[in-house]
Amino acid sequence: MALTRWQAPALRHEIDDPHRVTWLELFFDLVYVAGLIQLGDRLADDISWSGVARFAGAFVVLWWTWTGTTAFINRFPSDDVPHRMLTFVQMFAVGMFAVAAASTNIENPTAWLVAAYLGSRIPLLIMYMRARRIAPNEASINRFLAAFGTGAGMWLVSLAFPISVRPWIWAVALAIEFAAPILVVRKLQLEAPIQNEHFRERYALFTIIVLGETLVKTVSEITKIGVSAQTMVFGSLAFAMLIALWWTYFDDVAESELSPSSVLGRSGTINRLWWVYTHLPLAAGLTAFGVAAKKVASVEGFDDYLKASYTWLLVGALATVLMAVAVIDLVTVSPHFGVRVGQRAALRFMAVAGLLLVGVLAAAGSISALTASLLFALVLVAQIGIEVLIAARADRRVDANMASLDISSGKTCRHLVEAETPASEVPSCVTCEEKGVPVVQLRRCLTCGYIGCCDDSPGRHATAHFEETGHPTIASAEPGQDWAYCYVDELFDADWWASRTSV
Repeated sequence: MALTRWQAPALRHEIDDPHRVTWLELFFDLVYVAGLIQLGDRLADDISWSGVARFAGAFVVLWWTWTGTTAFINRFPSDDVPHRMLTFVQMFAVGMFAVAAASTNIENPTAWLVAAYLGSRIPLLIMYMRARRIAPNEASINRFLAAFGTGAGMWLVSLAFPISVRPWIWAVALAIEFAAPILVVRKLQLEAPIQNEHFRERYALFTIIVLGETLVKTVSEITKIGVSAQTMVFGSLAFAMLIALWWTYFDDVAESELSPSSVLGRSGTINRLWWVYTHLPLAAGLTAFGVAAKKVASVEGFDDYLKASYTWLLVGALATVLMAVAVIDLVTVSPHFGVRVGQRAALRFMAVAGLLLVGVLAAAGSISALTASLLFALVLVAQIGIEVLIAARADRRVDANMASLDISSGKTCRHLVEAETPASEVPSCVTCEEKGVPVVQLRRCLTCGYIGCCDDSPGRHATAHFEETGHPTIASAEPGQDWAYCYVDELFDADWWASRTSV
């Protein structure tokens, strides 16, 4: 960091470690989560339609200010003194907004909300003005400045209107800001492209902190009530639901690559917008689940029933998370070979249907709180288990194909005898990485060293390379596999690598 001078932001794709998350970014996230805790506590005190609406509105504002700064940092990283000071102002404003949104005894709360929002937005405007000096084309940044500046101006102007009108003005202002990335993202992606690894890590870190806040709420509630058989059982069921949500996100969403084309978007850029915006309901659902988990852990008896408001808060939170994951599934490629897009999304929607069914029974008092909590947990676990079984079946099919090749080994040909062991600079299928397509196993061309994916991978780039170049032989690029194969003579040598090593 340049402590003694001002330093303009850099372009993310031009720095040495483009996906490194800084300590300041982590500190920034923690302040936001502290704000979400305040919103959750207010929701816990008022689980009604008006309480949920108040929570949702405040959550949208907080999440949007976080996303705006995160998207800027992803493209234009900076860590000099001016940037730090601007970030600290944002952090203080976020805390002020959360306090104003969650407090019940604050005088003129809408004025405080306006001041807090401006305190979080004006530093971002200054950040973009600083980035204009390095942007290849200022037009996209100017459009962001116009959209965010208009939004901030509308928040300020709202103070001249009656209190009942102000939220509607804020909603219009947010709509204008939400539209800005959609209008300029294609052009800005060419000038200052998103760094996908950094982006995924930022949202994953934010998500895991929100999940951790849910755990803290549940443990704190049990500590307040006291340890008993009831609190341990209901607490463990709430924890099981939390684990299932963690598993669903970090084994699926966090590891998935954006699809270059999907049913929701014909380009990776559009799919990225779906991915980003869908994290809003996902994060809101996780935060609301923390409140609901706290209520589940506080049930006093095994024969008691969940209140209808608690039941529908829990169902709504879980269903929101799963439907958000389903949308993300539609615009990404599963990290697990053999699990198709339609299967992933269908599993989430089936789980939502199961949750709604259990919710109807629980809200009507037809099943106890213990039975309802157990069924909720089982529904979440089941959709994970089915996905694991689908992936395992695909893995067994690959193993069976490899076993059949072993049976046909024992012969060789001139191409395999004369084949060399050329080095490869990139130990991955570059084409699959560029397209965001999953790879099962890798193969190395023994003529030029090209690395391509196997025939069980969607791309089949090793075979495509042979068809394009005529290079006859490949060998496994997987650790522990010694075989090589000749396309021309259709011969397989199970010990090719081992025989080369021994020579």
